[in-house]
Amino acid sequence: MEKIDVSPQFKSTSLSVPSPAASHVAHLTGARLQIRDLTTFEIVRNIALPSSQNPRTSRIVWSPIASSRPATTSSICTPPRKPPPTRSHRFLVTDDDTTRVYDLRDDKWNAVITNGSGGMGKNVHVEFGRDDEEVLCWSGFFSRVVMWCLRTGRTVEIRDPKYEGRVGRGWGYRPSGVEEDGMSSGRGGIRGRGGAMAILCRTSGQDVLMILAPRSYTVIKKVELPTIDAQGLKWSRDGRWIAVWESASHGYLLCIYTADGHLYRTITREPSDEPNQWGIEGLGIKTVEWIPGNEWLAVGGWDRRVRILSTRTFAPAVFLDHTATIYVPGAPVYTEGVDSLAIRSYTLTQQPAEPPKAVLEKNETGLMKQGIGIMAFSKSGMLCATRDDSTPTTVWIWDLTSLKPQAIIIQHAPIKSLQWHPKDPSKLLIQTAHVLPILYIYIAPQSSKSRSISRSISRSSSSKGPETVTPPTILDLASSIKKPVGSIIPKWAAHWLSTSEDKKPALVFGHQHSYILVWPEGKDQILRFEDQEGEDSDDSLYNILTGRTPVPPLHGGRRSVGSIDSGLEDLDDDRDEAAMYEESMAGGFEDTFMEKMRGGSMGVDRRGRSVLNESGLDEMF
Repeated sequence: MEKIDVSPQFKSTSLSVPSPAASHVAHLTGARLQIRDLTTFEIVRNIALPSSQNPRTSRIVWSPIASSRPATTSSICTPPRKPPPTRSHRFLVTDDDTTRVYDLRDDKWNAVITNGSGGMGKNVHVEFGRDDEEVLCWSGFFSRVVMWCLRTGRTVEIRDPKYEGRVGRGWGYRPSGVEEDGMSSGRGGIRGRGGAMAILCRTSGQDVLMILAPRSYTVIKKVELPTIDAQGLKWSRDGRWIAVWESASHGYLLCIYTADGHLYRTITREPSDEPNQWGIEGLGIKTVEWIPGNEWLAVGGWDRRVRILSTRTFAPAVFLDHTATIYVPGAPVYTEGVDSLAIRSYTLTQQPAEPPKAVLEKNETGLMKQGIGIMAFSKSGMLCATRDDSTPTTVWIWDLTSLKPQAIIIQHAPIKSLQWHPKDPSKLLIQTAHVLPILYIYIAPQSSKSRSISRSISRSSSSKGPETVTPPTILDLASSIKKPVGSIIPKWAAHWLSTSEDKKPALVFGHQHSYILVWPEGKDQILRFEDQEGEDSDDSLYNILTGRTPVPPLHGGRRSVGSIDSGLEDLDDDRDEAAMYEESMAGGFEDTFMEKMRGGSMGVDRRGRSVLNESGLDEMF
């Protein structure tokens, strides 16, 4: 890597929260909520909070990225002008009793949401809804979820949610149909959260899946689940499927529902000749992730196995097994070591290798710390990073094009999180659980990054030698950020910033009292000026001079009719959203089974890109 650049240390009384578009970062400093521009490091908003706001229990949330207007077409402007950048404009700060919402575009606008005298308990979780006009508030004791519309003041109450909403568990919005890389799935949606909401509820001891209409939140479908204790749900990335899985203690059960609430497939574990093959008795699913590309679903079980299912049949296509003894001749095993001078380095470990086992506390058994606890997929869907909880210091990095491990990393401390860069599919951020400010960045070989996932591997390319795999880069940030004063144990947190592909990667790293910005490959030189829309533009002059961006026309053309804000959005609010959703799903349900192409180009697979095409498995399903 190149020289690492680190920003000055910024003080805060809570962990910093970057905006989804990586344009700003929000944090609390005493009784003030500060918004800092990530380009100039200047504070653009400094909001004084009332004394009733409790900074210790406060939480900051950014709104989802607002959809940008489509690029306008004109007979004079060639090529068409680039649409303005999408950004998250609203943010909220919440504690147990009160939620306050602010807007970056209007210093005088704000909204306050209080619990009132309803007696339904404190706020256990607060989140923005499908856009920045909606706020969802979960009350205590699993009593209700209240949707607040900031534009009209209308509220909708959802009774008996099964979970408290943290990390999106047990609820989610249907994806809009356009993924982050701009690839449409054929449904004509816009980037961002979609319309319908699916949520798990529990009434009279029965798990219930509810599908609610956009905006109105009327019940479209109410389905009683065949589960005893459902653990969560997740929408597929193209919005066609809903995955609901059973508690691991009640067996291996995964239910796949269509977007309109019909049960399509029930998946159980494949039969085995040895009942105790994995050393477990009846334990089931631990993690579920949809792989980018809309073709595959990954299910991590307590049996230390990741099953990759084809979304055409939802039958197991690939097994990724994690063994207690590592013996993979084609993949290097790197082990982190610390010498007497506290200097960290990696050494190549001979195989077979025995990674450290999980440390058991009092009254714990090995079954309690077992199974695939973390699964993370790169943006391209070709690389997967996993952690088996029975060996918590070991990271398995899988190459899904060759269906084998690319590298195995044994850390000195247990793995806390695994994060792939949101735009660069070759960079993996590894954070461990030790109290030192140290991060690790694994960089996959360039051949895996540049290889097209929609092209099959030829026999000649499969006969080539192994790729050069290097150990992760160690980022020791002890000289850049100080620990909290006193005996407070620092809670380190690291997050990638969603920087564009033509910019160098950056991340936010900090603890409860301060944070820094880190550029592992050095910082970009940024030129700024006002563009024609009045928005700040980064590196615009540089992109024009280097040919990345077309030269703006000297004479503006006529705006197309589609670019005029006709104000029809208010009229859409008066329509029956539930009827509209059911009407659209009538065609979508047929589309699910008949593979009809609607809204796409001829000859283009509307299901999106395949992930495992290069392994030859795509032709099997």
